[in-house]
Amino acid sequence: MRSKAKPSDLSLGTPGVDRDIDMLVDRFDAARRRSVRRLVSTSPRLADLAISFPAAVYALASRQGAQRRRQKALQLTIEGAPLRDVAVALDLPLWLRRLPPEAFAGRFGALPRSDLFARRIANHLPTSAEDSAFWLRSVIFGVQACDDYFALWLAQQAVFMEPADPAHLFGLLAAYAWFSNFDQSRAHGLIVVPWRPEMALDTAACAAKSWLNRMRLVLQLPKGVLTDPWLEPGEARGYTFVPLLDHSAILAEAHAMQNCADQYADRLARDKCRLFSVRRRGTRVATLEIGPHPREAGVLAISQLKARQNLPASTETWQASHAWLGSQKDLKRMTNGAAPERPFDADAWNALIAAYRLRKDGAPWLPDHPSKETFAAVESGIAELARRAGITSWLFT
Repeated sequence: MRSKAKPSDLSLGTPGVDRDIDMLVDRFDAARRRSVRRLVSTSPRLADLAISFPAAVYALASRQGAQRRRQKALQLTIEGAPLRDVAVALDLPLWLRRLPPEAFAGRFGALPRSDLFARRIANHLPTSAEDSAFWLRSVIFGVQACDDYFALWLAQQAVFMEPADPAHLFGLLAAYAWFSNFDQSRAHGLIVVPWRPEMALDTAACAAKSWLNRMRLVLQLPKGVLTDPWLEPGEARGYTFVPLLDHSAILAEAHAMQNCADQYADRLARDKCRLFSVRRRGTRVATLEIGPHPREAGVLAISQLKARQNLPASTETWQASHAWLGSQKDLKRMTNGAAPERPFDADAWNALIAAYRLRKDGAPWLPDHPSKETFAAVESGIAELARRAGITSWLFT
């Protein structure tokens, strides 16, 4: 890259040069091409600037920033000043000079400016000009929604092949990364695997989705919402069967057993299953899921029985579980009817994300009001990210 906006060796107005300029102008956003063409045709130095610093020409053509700044930048360019001086006049970070004309559309917004970002971003630039606009919007969103470290991490991911709304695609991921470093909040306490810059995308996406499911558990299943365990708690062959009916009990079970019981908010809230903690002499030994029998309509059965870390339960635990199930007075229950209305706790949601909203201009990429529909929209974004990245975790099925 040249450090000064030097004039071209060829004169404007000759057929070959005009063709080159037309090809260059055609690489800019269609809405600004007329302004770019008018600008670069006035001076060879401005034509050269379109090659060496397309962002600067785009800023001038789209009238971004104060008029006095644009006039100063034009004067500096025509005088052959260094690109750094032109960037300062336009209030643009110099790292933008590395991006092609295709990267720019609309208003720039708040651009990343830290020395850390400028030093490291050169290693993570998009390899395709066609992907550069979405890449740039995503990087800018990464800083806006989290910080420079997250934006740099995001810039490295191979997910920019198809344009999309960065807020929809990366909003949950950015909030998860931000709360990973904000340890004085309840939302942080619901994160199992905190985000870090060395994390692989599949790990981060799964951790973010798990975090969303745990927040959903808190919002939908406070104490007293589920009152019917379907089956009577009790004992069999020295094992105790304890129903898990609220988020506190379920989170404690998931933590102690290192399993995914905390991901069952939706199924529990829709009365598709019930969970029980299986204990022996007060120690948790397994987690049991009760659901509809796979072949006998209206009959309850054991859907899953897993020891710690989702390992197979022992033969003795299975025998005790079937003995407990056999002792029940009634195993009949229809589980395929209309799902009950169990609204999300709006006050709990606002309390969970209050710190993030305060520091991120309201974080409009997260729902204002929690509901099945608004959470489905957030889930669709992280699911689309998983599709792009080829993530096949059960969390996205």
